[in-house]
Amino acid sequence: MVVDEVQWLGELFGHCDLGDVRRTRRLVDVAARLARNAGQSLARCCQGDTAAMLGSYRLIENASVGAEAIAEDGFEAMAQASQTTSGVLLAVEDSTSVVYAHAVTDQLGTTGSQQQPKHRGYLVHSVLLLEASSERTVGLVEQRRWCREDAGYGRKHPRKRRAYEDKESYKWQQASERMVGRMGNAMARTISVCDRESDVYEYLRCKHEQAQRYVIRAQSDRGLTQGEQTLFGALAGEQAWQYEATVDIGQRGGRAARKARVQVCGRRVEVKPPADRGKQAMSLPINVVLVREPAGDGSHERLNWGLLTSEPVQTVEHVKRIVRYYELRWRIEEYHKAWKSGVGVERLRQQSPASLERMLAITAIVAVRLLQLREQLPSRPDKDASQAELTCDHILETEEWKVLWLTVRKPPLPATPPTARWACLALASLGGFTDTKRTGRPGWATLWHGWQVLQERVAGFRLATGMAAEV
Repeated sequence: MVVDEVQWLGELFGHCDLGDVRRTRRLVDVAARLARNAGQSLARCCQGDTAAMLGSYRLIENASVGAEAIAEDGFEAMAQASQTTSGVLLAVEDSTSVVYAHAVTDQLGTTGSQQQPKHRGYLVHSVLLLEASSERTVGLVEQRRWCREDAGYGRKHPRKRRAYEDKESYKWQQASERMVGRMGNAMARTISVCDRESDVYEYLRCKHEQAQRYVIRAQSDRGLTQGEQTLFGALAGEQAWQYEATVDIGQRGGRAARKARVQVCGRRVEVKPPADRGKQAMSLPINVVLVREPAGDGSHERLNWGLLTSEPVQTVEHVKRIVRYYELRWRIEEYHKAWKSGVGVERLRQQSPASLERMLAITAIVAVRLLQLREQLPSRPDKDASQAELTCDHILETEEWKVLWLTVRKPPLPATPPTARWACLALASLGGFTDTKRTGRPGWATLWHGWQVLQERVAGFRLATGMAAEV
């Protein structure tokens, strides 16, 4: 059952110390309005309630309310939610930019390759926690944002002369250190899942020294202690493939989504430290999973993953598990999409960086709700028999599914709740889904828009019912 916005955000923000309990109550109210009306401005979310609008803006513009306090409370609450699980947790992480083009931009930083771009904003590094067995999103447990200083523009080439802690690549280790403080004992069953940008020697060494678990896609062709071989050279050689499989490749930029048939194997190597790290630098024993697509027709880039991991690779089941963990890294991309396209973080128009950061902290948590809502709806209503048999009262309240039925069908109402598959497609139709490609698979954004339309109609039904009762 989808939890009410106020209840959900009350659990996340209800204990936030903002110096006054009235501010905390207002924070929950503002976040709930933003969640209920995702993508709308704060003024529109108040829907004509002048008192609510004035109170909301007072909170967002209050210098005594720290953005970090808001964010930290949300992270702590989501980390606590992970304590109720007993299995492996995946901390999928990545960076993105959040850009703006309105009056406040001259106080923000560069995010791209131009020194004086039209759009400026923040660089953001996010860590999303997933439950490995169910693949369910638990929540956002870490997010750091920063403005790149103009004075640092063009420092790419002399970066090797800077201390590791002064480089942007330090963000990966920083995120792990902050997670340790929040996750407590659960950190021992948490696996960091990262893309190629995290393949940094110091980060890998930190993971080994702290006995932390990880799956990281290799980027650097590191030397191996075995002879004169390099990592990529060794992986490119003849392999004893353990199995073949099909993996999903998500759409990104100009790349179309597709399925790739691949060969997979695992092995253990020991990588040398970079030559410029000095004699005290240690070699690192690392397990590697190679996922390679055989030569194709040249219509797309061949998939070729080298996954560095702390996890065992002795059996086929071990290797399959690691490949699936890395496939789930895509969830952080979906989160950033939900934050930008669904919640509309880049459409915010606060007039000071401090106010903007408070809204960033709130909307970062609200975006998690979009992912969790989608996960409660059937992901493959056209294929999954178990989901087809599930009734929709598992995901919708009685009033909700009845209003949905009367919206897309005609009376009479059925005697028993229809299937979750039906509810999924009905919500999608409210969101504009037409299935022109005959996939039977509505996207999460379409489902979310349909959910919003349904909530508006349920609110109207409850208002009309209350008015009738008064009469």
